[in-house]
Amino acid sequence: MASVPGTMSLVLATDAQKAQRDAVTHAAWGSPLSVPQYQEREARLRAHPWSREGMNTWLWLADDGRVLASCETFHTDSFLRGADGQLTQGDSYAIASVYTEENLRGRGHATRLMDAVAAELEQVAQRPHSVVLFSDVGAPLYRRSGYADVPAWDWHLDATDAPGGRPVDGGLQETDVAGALARMRRPDVPFFLWPSASQVDWHLERERIYADLLARPRPRTCGAVVGESTALWTMNARYGELVVLMLDARDASAAQVLLTEARRVAHHAGLKRVVWWEEPTTASLLGGVPGAVRVQRDGSLPMLRPLRPGLPPAPEVPFPRALWV
Repeated sequence: MASVPGTMSLVLATDAQKAQRDAVTHAAWGSPLSVPQYQEREARLRAHPWSREGMNTWLWLADDGRVLASCETFHTDSFLRGADGQLTQGDSYAIASVYTEENLRGRGHATRLMDAVAAELEQVAQRPHSVVLFSDVGAPLYRRSGYADVPAWDWHLDATDAPGGRPVDGGLQETDVAGALARMRRPDVPFFLWPSASQVDWHLERERIYADLLARPRPRTCGAVVGESTALWTMNARYGELVVLMLDARDASAAQVLLTEARRVAHHAGLKRVVWWEEPTTASLLGGVPGAVRVQRDGSLPMLRPLRPGLPPAPEVPFPRALWV
């Protein structure tokens, strides 16, 4: 592990340290769960296969062992297109839950943690591509560590059970996720990250957890298909939203059909709205969806730090919601 001689060091957290850290970070991310419920949520998410395959919790320690800052990393597949157009798979990492306790802030602990984690990942990655994060505190903190931000916009649609319109060809269940991802088109760009079926199911595990802990009904589907177009979504019970994780609409008509179905699914689950992240490939298809409102995103600002030379600028990289951690 990386260290600063005589002062601070980067270590991987033990299970006991993870549980202790959960009690601390509840203040930032736990609402509306109680501390025990939040600790249960975190334990269940860490037990998920996707987390077991590629998640680590990092601690930035003082020389006396005190935790100064912490974060998590998740391995995510990424693809770099060569001059011949062929894709080369590599290793990217999503950073989440960067946290410094209030009485320790303003001393650069989070910045040093981020730099140390990136240096560690550069060493351990066999095919290094990038580190990404979705900032909820704005860009300046992470720009100091080499991250470039991407403009972030959301689209909102109120949930409704309005009849009429073309129906979808079918709804998707959890067992359909792998097939749905396989039929989706990969972005035709120089560099992109792509979620696995296990990563999408990690989002559905969050849905299961909140449904259990808050006694909420789950949506009847996790996506839908119409023609060759596909959408995957999940419930964000904390905010009463149905969040579109992936959207591959072949035309504006298909986008409208899929989002109309999402509105119905959200309504039947007692949710307020449907939310999806704007991406370059879908933005032109969504402006004409009746009732859709474009708003600048508050939080979850995508940011990218290259682990190798030659990656395109961050604003050219697509970030579907399924990549968020």
